[in-house]
Amino acid sequence: MNELSKIHLKELCKLKQKKYRETTGKVIIEGTRLINQLLQSRIKLEEIYTSDIDKFDNADYSSSKLFHVEKFQLEKLCSTKHPQDIAALIEAKTNPIKDTEFLLYLDGIGEPGNLGTIIRTAAAAGISGIILSPDCCEVFNPKVIRSSLGSVFFMPMEIHGESWLKMQDAKIIVTTLNESLSLFNLKRPEGNIILVLGSEAAGVRKEIIELADFKVKIPISKKIESMNVAVAAGIAMYHLILTDEHR
Repeated sequence: MNELSKIHLKELCKLKQKKYRETTGKVIIEGTRLINQLLQSRIKLEEIYTSDIDKFDNADYSSSKLFHVEKFQLEKLCSTKHPQDIAALIEAKTNPIKDTEFLLYLDGIGEPGNLGTIIRTAAAAGISGIILSPDCCEVFNPKVIRSSLGSVFFMPMEIHGESWLKMQDAKIIVTTLNESLSLFNLKRPEGNIILVLGSEAAGVRKEIIELADFKVKIPISKKIESMNVAVAAGIAMYHLILTDEHR
């Protein structure tokens, strides 16, 4: 096992900053569960940093360069206050979208935890891919990666603006409170569909709402002002999947 030099550690620590992640195309990930899941999915980790390799399960580390690190070095590398005993270096790269049967378009989702949860739920639901508007938060933000449980590395995702939506041969379903019907009264339209969700604070932009073939909302109690966007995304995705299966 290799020892981590001070110079190498210093360069790796820069990856806590978005600008260095973008210029290098690399990101640090952390945590036993996340790292083992990526290894089991045969996603390559370039380097692995651990204070005790024997504590982890029998995942195949052979394709990665292993480094022994001290606890204080892990604390410098990682974004969490109390990191686990393992972290890794991985290429910050998303997969292109090839199937357009059921796409999710996210308009201005700025909270990393929400974005990560939506990506994880979309992956679990078998959604074809996710389109992020240019003002969504960074996909490789460490909090997005953790809350997605690594789904950012295999969920097909692309970044496109409003003009992309105008060119799609698909039915556009927009979530909005204005002039909308209950989601549960809508069965999935035939052909390709794009489900659009916006941030809890701003919602979907007016320019995108105007492109909608269907406007829907999830009914909620009058005691509550709004629903968490990640929860709403999960409800909407699974409703459209289930109504398609029982068509």
